[in-house]
Amino acid sequence: MNDDVSEIRSDIERTRAELADTVDALAAKLDLKAQARQRAHEAAAQAVQAVERARASAPPPVQQAIDRVEEAAKPVVAKAAEDKKRAAMIAGGVLLALLVLRRGRRQSASAGTTSRVNSSMLDGS
Repeated sequence: MNDDVSEIRSDIERTRAELADTVDALAAKLDLKAQARQRAHEAAAQAVQAVERARASAPPPVQQAIDRVEEAAKPVVAKAAEDKKRAAMIAGGVLLALLVLRRGRRQSASAGTTSRVNSSMLDGS
């Protein structure tokens, strides 16, 4: 009887593990964002490999020209990355300012309502 209980427990554990795997597989199929990220990653990797193959098969003058273009583009790429950071910081600042203004307007509006209520109570209205 003791063997039956341990066999049943091991069967339950095995079934739970299989069920967990099934649930994980279903969740992965339903996660469209993760699938899109994976496909984009794969496409980028394929593009990098294609560029490397093309570059390796190019004649030496073309390879040298590519090297010069890459060197010339480095400052432009760095500036673009810096501009992205600046744009994000500006957008964050604008958002913060809008939130502060909105909150200030709400407080002003609620203070005006309170003063109208207090004055109407004093008038006996």
